[in-house]
Amino acid sequence: MLNVIICDDNKEMVTGIKKMIEDAIIFNEMQDVAIELATTSPDEVLVLFRTKISFADGTEKVTPQPLKQRLLFLEINFGLNFARLDGIQLACEIRKYDISSNIVYVTSSGDERVDVLNKKIAALGYLKKSLSDEELKVKIIDHLEVARKRMSMSTINRKMIEIKTGHSKKYVNLADIYYIKGNDIKDRGASTEKPRLGLTILCEVNGISYLKRKLKFYDEEIPELVRLGRSYLINPLNVKEARTSGRRGILKLANEEEISVLRDSFNKYEELVREMRKKGLL
Repeated sequence: MLNVIICDDNKEMVTGIKKMIEDAIIFNEMQDVAIELATTSPDEVLVLFRTKISFADGTEKVTPQPLKQRLLFLEINFGLNFARLDGIQLACEIRKYDISSNIVYVTSSGDERVDVLNKKIAALGYLKKSLSDEELKVKIIDHLEVARKRMSMSTINRKMIEIKTGHSKKYVNLADIYYIKGNDIKDRGASTEKPRLGLTILCEVNGISYLKRKLKFYDEEIPELVRLGRSYLINPLNVKEARTSGRRGILKLANEEEISVLRDSFNKYEELVREMRKKGLL
């Protein structure tokens, strides 16, 4: 079950998002989605992730709550003096106890994206309050679909990949990877960050990393990633849309990047995805 949490200082916004999700559950047949909490209080959200135990001597102990599959819609900027925590601080606290829940940040301007990136609190997406009701509905359904897809890939959600970057290493949840690519070609619509020649690029929810090993190594070690042309390994879990345009094929990823390749490479990618589905890998 995908448990949805909505937290915004505007009661009407909370009610509106809640109604749109309830409608999506009914009309889009999302029986695996349920609203766990809709509130204007960040503290009510935190209770779902941790429990504070107070002792007679005045000390406290914080214990984590059992983890669930979750999608959170969190307002970033709560009104002045409205709450003890703003949305960024709330997300930071949540990430102490749950690194895998999907978070959609509700924002008036969108200027806070740098803060989200710097704080390492990974966004599934952003929801601008200035959108029309119809646009909001489309965006919310899109976020629900992506979160449900991530949830359904339970084996991928549990798999951690060891990544070597220079002299250090880290572990990345496979579900958080968008793609791995060799950086010896020009991007078409992918990240604009200047590449470091000779290093493989990892793009995941927390940003860009430069890997020590070559693309071929990850092609052999991570069968869940699908080859796209000569230079990309794509995580199909995070592909929102696959379409063709003239002689090229285009993949739109969950982070809104679009990758364009020749039609032959695109067709081969789709063929590989179909084979993986038959084998139960997707």
